[in-house]
Amino acid sequence: MPISHRWSPLAPVLVALCAASPLMAQGRGAAPKVDYSAPAGAPYTAEEVTVPTPMGHTLAGTLTLPKGASRTRPVGAIVTITGSGPEERDESIGIPGYRPFRQFADSLGRRGIAVLRMDDRGTAASKGTFKGATSADFAEDIRAGLAYLRTRPEIDSTHLGLMGHSEGAIIAPIVALKEPNLRAMVLLAGVARPAREVLIFQLKNNINHNARFSQAQKDSAIAAIPQTIDRMMAADPWMAYFLVHDPSADARQLKKPAVLMLTGSNDQQADAKQIPDWMGAFVAAGNADVTGVVLPGMNHLFVVDPDGFPGNYAKLPPPIQVDPRVVGLVTDWLVQRLK
Repeated sequence: MPISHRWSPLAPVLVALCAASPLMAQGRGAAPKVDYSAPAGAPYTAEEVTVPTPMGHTLAGTLTLPKGASRTRPVGAIVTITGSGPEERDESIGIPGYRPFRQFADSLGRRGIAVLRMDDRGTAASKGTFKGATSADFAEDIRAGLAYLRTRPEIDSTHLGLMGHSEGAIIAPIVALKEPNLRAMVLLAGVARPAREVLIFQLKNNINHNARFSQAQKDSAIAAIPQTIDRMMAADPWMAYFLVHDPSADARQLKKPAVLMLTGSNDQQADAKQIPDWMGAFVAAGNADVTGVVLPGMNHLFVVDPDGFPGNYAKLPPPIQVDPRVVGLVTDWLVQRLK
């Protein structure tokens, strides 16, 4: 993205900080070839699939299917939805070992629930063009995944759900508005308010954590944030949509599906205040099955983290994986609604 000389001298720093944000990040490209097969002895298979879309491109993914699933014994299933930026199906973000959707697929597969996880359009093995697409466009890709599941005789088309993390938790309600027969929706570390407010918080937070800046530089960079975001929105259709879209407005129209919302108490990307905001919106819609949980001591990745600042993620002690208690909580909730 070209940077005009009319910007603040610290504008390039702001652009870099936007790109580094796990909630707002863009630019993660295709990952090296990964083995998506089922682990030895798993009670499920892992099938490489190709999902056609009405937009003309195809998406590559993995369908984990409990053994024994058949036309006469179909199982419930979910589609996973990645966060911001081009990501592959496991939602790897460059931190060794962190593949959250693989963890969830394994846990759900062992409990009799199928999972379809797909590479984002134009990423890894998927076709299409990522750049210029908006959250609404990605929602249509997820709807294509749901449509694919309905073609599979081993899947119970009346027991389908969604799981979205970060931006994926914003996309899921967009999908649900057009898919009224979904049974369950898990929203992980999403935001209930328009993301411009969240991005401003993130950028201020990153600037204030930068030990190389003097206080005068921090003040100047913070003052430049609104103008910088305006210019980025003008240049990027994804950001123009994402930063003004109101997830609570979607929630206020959804009487179903059942909803589980989780956020870490130390999340510095999508703070815990999102949970009561979202709860109020879903309840106002008349949704009778809404659960919101703030998980003590966890960050945006659902990893135990005493600070939660994203710049320190890679410094956390290994293994950096979704806390097993979170995986168990989500699995138990989904099994109750999809089996």
